[in-house]
Amino acid sequence: MRVSPWLSATYRRLTRRERLVIASGGGVSLLALLAVLVVLPQARQWQDREEQIAVRGEQLARLEALIAREETVRQRLVELQQARASAGRLLLAGETAAVAGSSLQLLLNRYAEESRVVLDRVDAVRSAGGEEGITEIPARVTVRGDIYGLVDLLFYVQHGEKLLVIDDLRVSETRGGRGSESLLTVSMSLHGYYRGGRNP
Repeated sequence: MRVSPWLSATYRRLTRRERLVIASGGGVSLLALLAVLVVLPQARQWQDREEQIAVRGEQLARLEALIAREETVRQRLVELQQARASAGRLLLAGETAAVAGSSLQLLLNRYAEESRVVLDRVDAVRSAGGEEGITEIPARVTVRGDIYGLVDLLFYVQHGEKLLVIDDLRVSETRGGRGSESLLTVSMSLHGYYRGGRNP
């Protein structure tokens, strides 16, 4: 590459000090260019690599902690599966919501017989919910009996084999003929839960 005669003549006219300043400025510019084009990208790559190493170190530590707690995790999983199976037994059985409603009626009839109360009416109604997931099966029940029988019935509903929730309860007294014992009439709305044909 040929240097321009004008530049060459201009450079020769400069004093030694001016030449030194120009050389220093050129050196600083070259160093700045080197820093921008080489050093900074290398530093960024190095920082990215250090961050990746730190992230992988954390992942490895979590994995090692999980492996160390494997037996505890397995035991907890078994407990959760057993709890889920136990909870599934509290749901109404049946292939469809209508069958689950019929099973709720049979269950309430049995509770009434065991409590020695008269079941005047039981209507299981299909919930408006869809077939997906757990659905409520509501029922309206009217029974007559003495206080002891009604307490027994409520005990069966609350602590029986299926999960039933009482939404509304109304009690009224019914008197028979002269000298006869007074009876109570209970009207209650309740609901059970159903999960398709998957429940045990």
